[in-house]
Amino acid sequence: MKNLKFTLILLIVITFGCNKQLDLQPIGPVSDTSFYKTEADAMAAVNACYNSLLRISSQGGWAVSGWEIYGDIMSSDVQSHQDIVDYVQIQQSTLFPNNMTLRNLWQGGYAGIYRANVVLEKLPAIKMDEALKSRLIGEAQFIRAWWYLRLVKIFGNIPLVLKTLQPDEMYPLQVPKQTTYDQIEKDLLAAELVLPKTYNSSDVGRATLGAAKVYLAELYMIQKQWAKARIKLEDIMGLGIYGLLDSYSSLFTGANDNSIEGIFEIQYTAGTGLDLGNFNTVMFSPNGEGLTANGGWGWTRPTPDIVKEFEVSPKEDPRLSASIFRKGDIFEGKVFQDKVNGTGLGHRKWCISAAMGSEVTWPFQTSANLVLYRYAEVYLMEAEVLNEIGESAAAVGYINKVRARPSVDMPALSTTLSKAQVWEAIRHERRVELCFEGKTGYDLRRWGIAGTFLRSPERWQNDVTLNPQYGGNYFKFIDGRDELLPIPQLEIDMSHKTLVQNPGFGQ
Repeated sequence: MKNLKFTLILLIVITFGCNKQLDLQPIGPVSDTSFYKTEADAMAAVNACYNSLLRISSQGGWAVSGWEIYGDIMSSDVQSHQDIVDYVQIQQSTLFPNNMTLRNLWQGGYAGIYRANVVLEKLPAIKMDEALKSRLIGEAQFIRAWWYLRLVKIFGNIPLVLKTLQPDEMYPLQVPKQTTYDQIEKDLLAAELVLPKTYNSSDVGRATLGAAKVYLAELYMIQKQWAKARIKLEDIMGLGIYGLLDSYSSLFTGANDNSIEGIFEIQYTAGTGLDLGNFNTVMFSPNGEGLTANGGWGWTRPTPDIVKEFEVSPKEDPRLSASIFRKGDIFEGKVFQDKVNGTGLGHRKWCISAAMGSEVTWPFQTSANLVLYRYAEVYLMEAEVLNEIGESAAAVGYINKVRARPSVDMPALSTTLSKAQVWEAIRHERRVELCFEGKTGYDLRRWGIAGTFLRSPERWQNDVTLNPQYGGNYFKFIDGRDELLPIPQLEIDMSHKTLVQNPGFGQ
């Protein structure tokens, strides 16, 4: 195209504080004959790739900004608000391919991939500092890999687009997911060669060497390539720049963005008037309680099912009260009562008051980053890898590192546990440590236990006494179908059936 309007590469000015330095400068309408000429052009184009991450779960609108919804609503940890039909359908496995939330994700993902592809095509020809050019290309490769990993986990076989497409190429065939895995690995390995361990203050928030390694580790774990995952995880630990914050609860207020625990974070800044803040406090916070400046919408509510996962003996796990409001809990002088008769519980994680920097008028955003990977999870990933290769005692040591955080201080587990017992301990620890961070639903599918787990009568939603309206069958997960979500039907129709629907969802 001769006149790129950059609806897919639009940047807005963000003015960051000292720990918010990823500066996304404006581009606006430009022509590809006048752009991609200078170092500043190169930087702006790569910044556009980061801009694609701001709405992690949707292409447009503020409604899901700053929230990785899928890992939560594909689990029993939360109950989707009944008014949010798209989310309820995803949670119950009753969704249809015309679910608009899925189409937004598909379009947003490929918009981000498009931006990365533009960078990878245009930057090599720009005359600029070669070291900086190599790094920027590595950042674009990282972001392309990031989007492909997200899409392949959710949709399975997808089109693999590695260049900007001409009009007659707009609907390429899907490829087997292994082909996409291979490309993700290729991009991340290339990024690994050029991304730095850390950045100076003007570039905080960009992809680092640790970020490339942790996503490689995830990719390898999905494929059960344990030895390769171990190398990457131990590389991360060997960098000597990460650690656990003493205070668990401070990870979810915005007070410790880009801390030693954060490995990759999506950077948000409120107060710009340009809808670039994090909206998750509105969506998470309990509705009807007045705990936050906007009151909260409670689009999901914690369930008694996740509460039961927390240990209560010999003491209650402090992460429970740091993550979940129970009736009678006090937040800044206000008592949580569950006034809307929801699940009896409310989200404490990400409930951020105006005193912590929230906007007090619409759009009620915060500047809190969304931390996608933090060092505690690296320990738990290493534990899982070690357990899988038969080093269960060593695996327990890494679980205990997470449990020993000063503000958590849960009793150490025995190093004599069996492999099966260690796996159960890892499952438990991931669920409580990472609850409401968009992990559980993916974990259940990666482990191959989603159907068994979700259909169990032990799930709160399936309890016929507590929830008779569902008849013990809230989760309708079908093995062999619901490990993936359907390809958006509108995309299939627009492709003239070039795209093929996932099994079990019809055409």
